[in-house]
Amino acid sequence: NISQASYLIVLNSNLYGGILRKIFGHRGLPRIYSENTLSSINKAFEYCDFVETDVRITKDNQLILFHDPNIGDDLIKDLTLSELDLVLDDSLEDRVLTSRDQINGKVNFEIKTDTLEDAEVDILFQKMLSILNEQDIVSSFNWKAIQSFKDLFNCHYGVIFDKEEELFEARSLSLHDENLFFMTHHNLIDSRNFDLPKNKTVLWTVNDEIDFQRYMEMGIYGIVTDIPDTMQLYRK
Repeated sequence: NISQASYLIVLNSNLYGGILRKIFGHRGLPRIYSENTLSSINKAFEYCDFVETDVRITKDNQLILFHDPNIGDDLIKDLTLSELDLVLDDSLEDRVLTSRDQINGKVNFEIKTDTLEDAEVDILFQKMLSILNEQDIVSSFNWKAIQSFKDLFNCHYGVIFDKEEELFEARSLSLHDENLFFMTHHNLIDSRNFDLPKNKTVLWTVNDEIDFQRYMEMGIYGIVTDIPDTMQLYRK
């Protein structure tokens, strides 16, 4: 009967709801390994569902996993791989992305475009199309680029933001695109203006264990953390 069916749905959501909350390792396991390295990323999959990593493009149009726009006085986009090899503190080989086979799990690729011209943004996104697999999420602070390329992605896609005034435009986008993910700074979840689909919301970057547990109970899609090895204990 209907009441029994409703009870079973509630029971199942209570039993299995926690499994739906995804843990994202922020740049891998940054407290243990160099962040945004293949070693860090692949080790993190022991503890989390996704790894978030940053992707930039070099002068010779190669993909490199790196957060900052520069090393010293030089922009990443103005250096070739061979030049980067001379200035990097760690292994270049552990950062160059040439094949999806280098990574052993689901990835949230954050595409970094802050120093790029429009033509360079296009090259970067075009190169990513051959890397992505269907379970990945590709996201960026560059909302325009995500919107331009979304029909070409074979995977999930999302926009990143950290300002309360951006909640209104994000809400407008959500009404027109039910597939869009929202990679949201965790402080915004408590805003009275937050009105985004929680099953498409990923909060970043959460390292406080009490906050993490509270967000886990909210029904959001996922949480990004520097310490997935610790936070995964709260999902059991």
